[in-house]
Amino acid sequence: MDNFSTFIIPPILCLVTGYFLATISVIWGKVKKESILLALICFWWTLLSYSFIYHNIETDQARVMTVERIVHTFYVFAPFVSIAFFQVTIDRVNKAVLFGSLVISTALAFFVRTPYYFYGFYTYRWGMIARGGVAFQAFSLYGIAVSVYLFIIFFKRIREEENHLIRLKLFYLFAACFIYAVFTFTNCPAMHGIDFYPLSNFIFIPLGIMTYGVLKYRLVRIGSVFQMFVFWLAFSSMIAIPNYFIFILIKNNFMRLNSVRLVIIFLIWYFVNYYYFIKIQPLINQLFNRRNYNLSRMEKIFIKDLAMLKNLDDLIFQMTEMLKRALHVEYASLYIRRGYAGGYIDSQGKSLNIEIETEQVLLNGNFFEKSLIESDEELNDSMGPVLHLFNSSRSEYIVPLVHQNELIAILALKKKINRESLKDKEVEFICNLSYYATIALANSVMYQNLSDMKDNLEKIVEERTAVIEKQKYNMESDIQLARKIQMALLPANIPDLKKLKIAFKYEPIMGVGGDFIDIHYREGMNELGLFICDVSGHGASSAMIASMVKMSLNSWGKFIKSPARAFAEIKNLLRGKIGDNFITAYMCCIDLKSGVITSACAGHPAMVIIRKNSEIELVKPSGLILFDLKDSVYEEARSVLNDGDKLVLYTDGVFETINSAGEMIGVERFIQMLKENYYLNAEGLCQKIYNDIFTFPGNIIEDDFALLVAEYRD
Repeated sequence: MDNFSTFIIPPILCLVTGYFLATISVIWGKVKKESILLALICFWWTLLSYSFIYHNIETDQARVMTVERIVHTFYVFAPFVSIAFFQVTIDRVNKAVLFGSLVISTALAFFVRTPYYFYGFYTYRWGMIARGGVAFQAFSLYGIAVSVYLFIIFFKRIREEENHLIRLKLFYLFAACFIYAVFTFTNCPAMHGIDFYPLSNFIFIPLGIMTYGVLKYRLVRIGSVFQMFVFWLAFSSMIAIPNYFIFILIKNNFMRLNSVRLVIIFLIWYFVNYYYFIKIQPLINQLFNRRNYNLSRMEKIFIKDLAMLKNLDDLIFQMTEMLKRALHVEYASLYIRRGYAGGYIDSQGKSLNIEIETEQVLLNGNFFEKSLIESDEELNDSMGPVLHLFNSSRSEYIVPLVHQNELIAILALKKKINRESLKDKEVEFICNLSYYATIALANSVMYQNLSDMKDNLEKIVEERTAVIEKQKYNMESDIQLARKIQMALLPANIPDLKKLKIAFKYEPIMGVGGDFIDIHYREGMNELGLFICDVSGHGASSAMIASMVKMSLNSWGKFIKSPARAFAEIKNLLRGKIGDNFITAYMCCIDLKSGVITSACAGHPAMVIIRKNSEIELVKPSGLILFDLKDSVYEEARSVLNDGDKLVLYTDGVFETINSAGEMIGVERFIQMLKENYYLNAEGLCQKIYNDIFTFPGNIIEDDFALLVAEYRD
């Protein structure tokens, strides 16, 4: 210990690194079989470091030989542990080979303490090493055979694997195995009298590569990184080397130069270096980051072009072509959500159906890679729904386009033409383009849907007018067609819930009308929304505006808990589109667990709450009708439904009906009718009011009839 040798540093570093990596593998690997075997590999591959360290701190050869034999008693099992680890890691378990390796290692362990294994030492300037006997030669051949076996199964497994991330992981493991074999066999020259420092003291290098390959899933190609570093270093030396020679020149002639010349030389030297770092170095950086520079430039071009895109088709084409040109992917497609049903269609007419579970997964991420998910068991379990989406879209990458917590489109990309995986900067480029496109896309989709609906309704009105001019009976068929379209906008399937039973009646007086009812609910939600509105006027124009109201409710889900915000959003979407018409509306949100109702009113008749004991409550928060001439602040009111309570929403056509005596039924009589029939269920009460008002003999109906009843059950 008096004369410290630097040759002891590599084996010490090897031990420290090995145990550190073993600890990391167990903690980070979450105590899986693969991580446990990796920890054992880190222990076994560094066993020889104990011998090399002891060589440098002990001079008594008898003691050194004792330590050598103890270490090698365990080390002869290194091939067995290596086979076990690599078989599990590459999923090629062969129990016969594993058992045979265990038998051979056990047999060799009995010879370690005999002269047939070690019988003396060679001494060199860096230390000493044991002389190998016949048994050790057998161990060496055994190690060669194991290495060849591992190389063979690696080649077969790599050739079969299609997932590029798993294949890259296998390359890392193969590189680690190969380097370990080479480093270990460099002990042989010294054990046969040749002065060569054993590279097995640097076993921490393959250990680090192997640990990275096992535990890290988004792998980096080390070769490309190293190549870029070398080129950058070479070009950067363009300033370092000239500076060095100038410094030597000035140093040798410093005393012979006067002050003026020195000042001039130093100023020139300073400005040359300054110019290099300001002008030349950025060019070098741009040269070596040309890919990133080009992506940044194309991103700016895309943002600039967004302002000039005329329609949705132009946006889709510009985005997909930009991605194909920038990333060199085989295929790029944008699937856009059409309506509120969950169907997604691309520019070629291909459709994707996305389940709610898949949509929830997509909403929680911004970039999904098929190979990365398949290479990780935990990700594979949690991302199962997304894998089905990869298969149906035949893509390698999926980017969800989310606007205000709603999925409005899906970008699907295939692999790059050169089969390489996307780099981090390329992923960032995709996400940036998706972010900018999402805003424009949300507006385009909404406008396109409203425009399509408006165009369709105008076409129906034009066709109906032409038919009226020809024959009267054709007008009736066209009105019925329009009625079917409007009826299709009404809730087709009323949610069948234990907590809430809903019934409604809707009858326009002219086949189509301006009254409208909507129900918002998705499976698994705790809230249910009810909406009713009345557009001024009658007939086709009111029906068209009612349909526009329906389109504006596509984003209702975002504001279901806040009806006041929903009214503000609807008013904003309809601004400038309803002309001289106005709309009264009532919206409420029911918490199915607690029975709490949050409601808002836009100049509509009050909501009626019928208590189980027949008591009546009227709820009408303040708020003006929806029209273009004046904005309004909408108040929210909260009420609580108990078991058996009902709420009633209606339009003014219900109580403005004229009876046989020429008198309007009025609100008071309507409320009395509700009170008298409080004991009926939702369906019964709705039918009773409909029969007594709309179909009662002698009654004169002058407005559309819309009635909605909901009964809460705790």
